[in-house]
Amino acid sequence: MQRRIMSSSDHQTVPPVPPWAGRYSQPVNRRRFAVGDVHGCPKTLRALVEEKLCLEKDDCLYLLGDYIDRGPDSKGVLDYLLQLWEADYDIRPLMGNHEEMLLEAASGDRDACRLWNSNGGWDTLQQFGVATPADIPRRYLDFLAMLPRVMSTDDYIFVHAGLNFRTTDPMNDTSPYDLLWIRDCRLSLEKLGGRTLITGHTMTPLFTIRDSLNSQCICLDNGCYSKGEMGYGNLVALDLDTRELQVQDNCS
Repeated sequence: MQRRIMSSSDHQTVPPVPPWAGRYSQPVNRRRFAVGDVHGCPKTLRALVEEKLCLEKDDCLYLLGDYIDRGPDSKGVLDYLLQLWEADYDIRPLMGNHEEMLLEAASGDRDACRLWNSNGGWDTLQQFGVATPADIPRRYLDFLAMLPRVMSTDDYIFVHAGLNFRTTDPMNDTSPYDLLWIRDCRLSLEKLGGRTLITGHTMTPLFTIRDSLNSQCICLDNGCYSKGEMGYGNLVALDLDTRELQVQDNCS
């Protein structure tokens, strides 16, 4: 199926069609991976995808959000994701709270703009070479705006931050805010329905990630941008079928 990023004129005439509609209902033919928060480190992401995973077009790559901010080249990360997307790789990116902050800032909300700037947004603007969030090309903003907040398979649930297990049906009743910002999930195994929850968002030491691989809650955010910090500074991918980790140290 041919994919494209919608232009602003498209939004004036037809409702946006989620880019994963239809395609993502197809079965995965080969390997499945999930990758933690990238945070503006495109060289590290490329090394993980191309050298560690050796990703093929019929593999499936889930990405857990937070592609931008904090690292040296947020635009480069989005360019690489769009390159994979347009080359028809089966990538399934989720929205993170940093993408949401950018989108709200780009809408003209001054408070949202201040919040984003205080969380790495100012540097991201410089990386795009623009003065305001609204000046970022629509190609990037439209792509981010269409990202889902949660995805699931028969054996996994993927979300940037977590689920609210105080609700009756966490998969469907968790608020959009909590999907991107929650940190205390208070896991309820029975409400997972036998599936494993895969998240990012909360920086987690590498040894803790390794220890969690046999559990039903795995956080893959190793603070990729925290280069040189002991226990952190890696981009982590999980093979969803073997439960093995692939770890790429920050080379951005």
